[in-house]
Amino acid sequence: MTLRFTATCAFGLERLVEEELKTFGAAEVDREKGAVHFSGKLGVSYRACLWSRFSSRVLLDLGGFEVPDEKSLYDGVRAIDWSGHISPSGTIAVETVQKRKSSFPGYYASLKTKDAIVDQIRDRFGTRPSVRVERPEVLIHLFLDGDKAKVFIDLSGEGLHRRGYRSSGGTAPLKESLAAAILRMTGFPADTEAGTALVDPMCGSGTFLVEAALMAADCAPGLGRDYFGFTGWLGHDPGLWADLIADASDRKRRGLAGKKTAIIGYDSTSLSECRKNIRTAGLEGIVMIEQRDIAHLKSPILANQFDTRILVANPPYGERLESPLTASFIQRCLIRKLKEEFAGWRAGILIASACRFDGGEEDIKRTKLFNGPLPCELNVFEVSGSGTADNASIRRMYKPALPRSDDFSNRLRKNLKNIIPWAEREIIDCFRIYDSDIPEYNVAVDIFDGYVRVVEYPRPQTVPADAAGRRLRYCADAASEVMGVPRPLIHAISWGEKRRSRSDKADEWFRNLKEVSEAGMRFLVDLEAARNCGLPLRQRLVRRFIRDNAKGSRFLCLFCGSGSATVSAAEGGALKSLSLDPSTANITWSRCNIAVNGFSSESHRVMALDEPEALRDLRESFDLIFVDMPDPFRRKAINAESLLKAAVERLSDRGRLLCFMDAKMPLPAPLISAKDITAHIVPRDLKRGWRAGRCLILPGDQLQV
Repeated sequence: MTLRFTATCAFGLERLVEEELKTFGAAEVDREKGAVHFSGKLGVSYRACLWSRFSSRVLLDLGGFEVPDEKSLYDGVRAIDWSGHISPSGTIAVETVQKRKSSFPGYYASLKTKDAIVDQIRDRFGTRPSVRVERPEVLIHLFLDGDKAKVFIDLSGEGLHRRGYRSSGGTAPLKESLAAAILRMTGFPADTEAGTALVDPMCGSGTFLVEAALMAADCAPGLGRDYFGFTGWLGHDPGLWADLIADASDRKRRGLAGKKTAIIGYDSTSLSECRKNIRTAGLEGIVMIEQRDIAHLKSPILANQFDTRILVANPPYGERLESPLTASFIQRCLIRKLKEEFAGWRAGILIASACRFDGGEEDIKRTKLFNGPLPCELNVFEVSGSGTADNASIRRMYKPALPRSDDFSNRLRKNLKNIIPWAEREIIDCFRIYDSDIPEYNVAVDIFDGYVRVVEYPRPQTVPADAAGRRLRYCADAASEVMGVPRPLIHAISWGEKRRSRSDKADEWFRNLKEVSEAGMRFLVDLEAARNCGLPLRQRLVRRFIRDNAKGSRFLCLFCGSGSATVSAAEGGALKSLSLDPSTANITWSRCNIAVNGFSSESHRVMALDEPEALRDLRESFDLIFVDMPDPFRRKAINAESLLKAAVERLSDRGRLLCFMDAKMPLPAPLISAKDITAHIVPRDLKRGWRAGRCLILPGDQLQV
């Protein structure tokens, strides 16, 4: 007997559902938004329940009618012959979905539908089925569209995305049906002799990985389920269902034995849930996973033997994990890593529709989807190489555009000749090329990875502001001409110029920060800042020390600022870190720098500093502590001695504390026994007239500079 069915699905998946239903033998297929209608024998619906990767539910259509009022709803439902569907001693539940507003609410419609069904059965058999909300024997699905109603029996019983292998949803779950659809839209699995390699760099609970393995091995997604809505339905054919299960089991055995795929997942957090899901799905040894940050993401060597290589990712949207701001920097890091490590791969990146995706590719196929209630966009593209110039290009970057001869220009030219070769050898992208060498030109000129900052030092009150302004503009123009850097990339900062407080800066300000490189790390800098732009050159060797000594350590950073020291510790292999700062803007800045480098926010936390109580409340100890002591004249509320004492108490048995402080600041008592290592941390390009401060290490007998 031919029956009429409806397969529901998430918006955007209708075409995929239609295509797979036709492979199950469906006829008269017709799709609309969120649903695909079809006809066929009972076996077609069973195949859909067992094999559909993209459908949400499979419904048996029992008919429709007008419902201008509640009586017409009751009468319409009761007119259906329920004796062929529900046992008088069985259990039922009713779910109502409303497309447009009806004359009565959904919960009331469910109640009236239930009443009509049980009244009919009780009148006919003298007994009635009972209501069971969780996993009833028969689930009735009522669909209301204004004054029209349609009644279905839900053969799936519960969402088909519930494959049976996932123990919990995870922190931000991706529905299995959507994951399978994304894989298919990205081209997995490819129909090639050499097979397909798949990588998920942010695998979480492993949904992409398990779905990919099931697809590649021809495993029915419903084979692991222990509940369907038709097993208690009176129209169920147990023999037909048993035959389909046996066939699916045989196909799974053959598929796992002959698979031609490499499926690899990485994640920065614990993979225990992912391992459990893989084990439950029976895919141990098929799916490979490894704990790894995006920061250390590389193309697996194993993938090179496959013709088709695909990467899929579901990075945080800023809805449930991270914030929208840090999520945008995580996405930026992911795109950069793709270009550096995955050239020639095809990528499928799912992002929130509210985010602007810029993969740097001209040909990006964008598909609107929904992850539950969240509107999303799938971006599929072929990854091209980054084309990033190496550090040796520094010499080529700074070629004079125009000949210029004056004292300032000549000194710039001389300094460039001496410093550029050193910067190339040391692989340094941010450095100083002029530091008030000529008293009449009282400025510092710093290079930040292609950008230039010309910062005026404090001037005597006898120097008029307009004259100083003209001199600063002259220096900026000279730097542009001598170095061949376009004038818009030269940032001239006047002494005493008032800047907007960082505490009230919105997300857009952080997004507009310039991204520069140092020692393979990325930093967000404010090149218009009057003082610290976010990457203090004076602490370059301090950051190197932290990076070189952080492996396997627990790192604590006090007054973390923009988080540059924390990023250095993470790059050096710190297991976890805690960064504290009293400034809300600095907390956000640090989190953005951690995100843009691809490090885990769970492993590298940033919190507000309420000194020294914040330290005394901590129960953990740290192997490496860095205190970037603020200027006491700017933060008079800071009790340096109490703060440092609390920090020392948090040191592990063989821990070290590094303190960078103003040279004029009195030495706090906890640092009396510390060793002064300032001579070791002064960068070559800042040695002239060093006035930045001093650096001490405690305990001093463990010095390794």
